[in-house]
Amino acid sequence: MTSRRNWAFSLGRAALAGALLSATLQATPAVAQNAARNTGSVVNATFTSQVADGAPVDFRESFDASTGVVYYFTEVLDLHGQTIVHRWKLDDKVMQEVPIPVQRQRQAVWSKSMMQPEWTGAWTVEVVNGAGEVIETDNFAYNPAP
Repeated sequence: MTSRRNWAFSLGRAALAGALLSATLQATPAVAQNAARNTGSVVNATFTSQVADGAPVDFRESFDASTGVVYYFTEVLDLHGQTIVHRWKLDDKVMQEVPIPVQRQRQAVWSKSMMQPEWTGAWTVEVVNGAGEVIETDNFAYNPAP
């Protein structure tokens, strides 16, 4: 009798293991799809007049036309292995796109625009993930020189 119970118990465990394996195999494509859909995020973003030692030196929402360079500093999360883009737009016209490879789980990245005095107006910079989705949008004003 003991050997029959052990065999039945073993058979029950095998059936349970098979069911778990089947459920795991069926879930694996969903897990892979969710990982592929990871859009990532921007945890910090600012405009600055300069980046020093990997950090913005100030936090600005506007610049005047005497400013020669504007930096867009972002800290991104869950985008490792992707190339993101900082898309710089002036009054909805794309002025430049800067591709940035992301190599870490959480990484500080930045791009810059060499400004022209006649480029006054409302600026927008979009962060675009590797799937082409806009995951962050920030604005600054570029005003005529005083």
